Amino acid sequence: MKKTLVLTASLTLCLAMSAGLVLAQRDNRPPETLLPAALIDALINEVSGDVALQNEILLTAVNRNRLPEEYVKGYYECDYILKKLQEYGLTDSRVIDLPTRGQTTWDAEMGELWLVEPELRKIADLKEIAASLCSGSASTDTTAELVYVGLGNTETYYQGKDVKGKILLTSGSAEMVRRIGVEKHEALGVVSFTSTHPEFDRDEVQFGSIRPGDKDKPAFGFMLSSRRGSELREMLERGFKVKIRAVCKTQQVPYKEQMVEAVIRGAAMPAEELIFSGHLFEGFAKQGSNDDASGCAAILETARTLKALVDQGKIPPLKRSVRFIFVPEISGTIAYIAKYPEIAERFFASINEDMVGEGLIKNNAYFVMKRTPHALASCLNDVVQALIEWIGETQKQTIEHGDMRKPIVSPTGTRDPFYYSIDEYFGGSDHIVFNDSGVQVPSVMLNIWPDMWYHTSGDTPDKSDSTQLKRAAFLGAAAAVFLANAGSAEAEKMLGETGALGERRLAAEERRAVAMIIGAKPEKLHEAYKEALNVINQSISREGEALASIGYFIRGDEALKAHAAAAHKNLGSLKPGLVGQLDEAYRFACLKAKVKPQKPALSKEEVRLAGVVPVRTPKMKGFFSSSDFYEKAKDIKGGVPTFGSSMAEGEVRNFIDGKRSILDIRNAVSAEFEPVPLESVERLINALKTTGFVEFKKN
Repeated sequence: MKKTLVLTASLTLCLAMSAGLVLAQRDNRPPETLLPAALIDALINEVSGDVALQNEILLTAVNRNRLPEEYVKGYYECDYILKKLQEYGLTDSRVIDLPTRGQTTWDAEMGELWLVEPELRKIADLKEIAASLCSGSASTDTTAELVYVGLGNTETYYQGKDVKGKILLTSGSAEMVRRIGVEKHEALGVVSFTSTHPEFDRDEVQFGSIRPGDKDKPAFGFMLSSRRGSELREMLERGFKVKIRAVCKTQQVPYKEQMVEAVIRGAAMPAEELIFSGHLFEGFAKQGSNDDASGCAAILETARTLKALVDQGKIPPLKRSVRFIFVPEISGTIAYIAKYPEIAERFFASINEDMVGEGLIKNNAYFVMKRTPHALASCLNDVVQALIEWIGETQKQTIEHGDMRKPIVSPTGTRDPFYYSIDEYFGGSDHIVFNDSGVQVPSVMLNIWPDMWYHTSGDTPDKSDSTQLKRAAFLGAAAAVFLANAGSAEAEKMLGETGALGERRLAAEERRAVAMIIGAKPEKLHEAYKEALNVINQSISREGEALASIGYFIRGDEALKAHAAAAHKNLGSLKPGLVGQLDEAYRFACLKAKVKPQKPALSKEEVRLAGVVPVRTPKMKGFFSSSDFYEKAKDIKGGVPTFGSSMAEGEVRNFIDGKRSILDIRNAVSAEFEPVPLESVERLINALKTTGFVEFKKN
């Protein structure tokens, strides 16, 4: 065999040499993707990363302390976005006032932190770095001795230390130190130098907050960079007596909760809508360029591009509507859907863009797509993934093709490769609202991670890359054109993509399932086999639901419906082979462990809970309010169980559809994450029943 390989390689090299640089003559055209090449070119030529970056800069050139009148009259960001939308011809746009979560919000007027002893030196100023003062701080003019309490998040850090009447220096969370050091041990305030990535940037200042309740002691908190905080800690370690003066003036002010929306109305099916979201606000005290002015600038550029190309006749009018919302993160999306449920009923898919503009190499990062949760399997994942993979393939240099085959770069941007990652569902942004089973709009999130300046004073436009913004805006525009115009031809392509990518995912799940068996201890081998079989069963079911979601775009085409049914049947035919691989892995593992294989069987508890089906009550309509649930559930004996992951807990709720039994729900969640105890799932669903969110029916 080795000789054959050597001979083949030598022959190939000789032929290449005799043919005269065959590699250079290879077809250098970019691979095909979901959209025609001419349409791809039109999008690339129109979309501008530099325009997007300019908008990002004008939105958040600096982290600034917001003027008090903005809270009442309206926010700079909303006014800016609306004016740009109208400048771009999106006249169907408006600022919307949303319900507020309270009568007032916290606002800072000034904040300074001074070193008084052993020398006089200002060490923090709100005017210089807006992150210096923790939101929630009370007005104060306090001079006191500084005491270092380490992370300060457990009582251990306070043992043997007199902190009463003193200011606490911590490398941990200001809020956690407030809860223990101020509330329990009567310290006056907190100075924290925790940071997202101190190893990367010692001078970034983390945004922090303290959250005293109505009955808690008034307190203050300041944030320092790792460098500044370490200097203070080293003074203390060298035996110096360190005194600090904290001065701040804060107030509670009346405020508005605002957002901006714009719509490009569909020409044929205007009541069917694709929605893009980005958050303008993450609390009013913080502004971040990457988080998330970049997402807002990217979807603004997507909107401008679509409108311009339709107006120029370079792309046909979109059949379905495309809506863009610029919101307060999560709370704004919840409030918007609650205020306009008739609009939310029109959404068939959502793309949430949260942190999409930073330079990838500069930030040691990937462009990430977070898929929908398993409870809402959708072809949307595969449409966006196919376009992302096409961008990645066409932006890299290879031996065969040399430089990029379809460069998507900006005049002032980098020529970074398009490093990307397709990841499983994770929360933390507005897509969780759409993916919630009470809203049920499949939503992917686009994101750059890791972010070396996440939630710090370093989140400024100099970290952004106009090339990356161009690629993000192009991706949004390409997805919008494909989905808004999708009919039979596009549905056929989706069947191909979802089928092929589904098989790729099934292969990964098979690998995971086999690893569960191989890695099991002998006494856990039978249990591991049962869980591995569950992974395969749930994966087949999930991929079937993703294929079924394509039916939304198949209208009256009987031949295509039959083709889709055949694709679904072919998916099911893969199951015996996957199960056969598990059976063989299990048989061999049992042989090595000298145990007898067992056929999986249901326990008595599994049989019982297979017969109990939770059904949603009207209280569970719309986005699920966890705070409301936990308030109602606080008196339940034994409390509400946790699963080690809020994602798993959320999926228990999301899988409640009036068809799945408690056992079915447990199995679905266990396949998506790690195996969870059936008893915990039952307790959580019983808590939902006790609080009126679900009822039970017999299966």
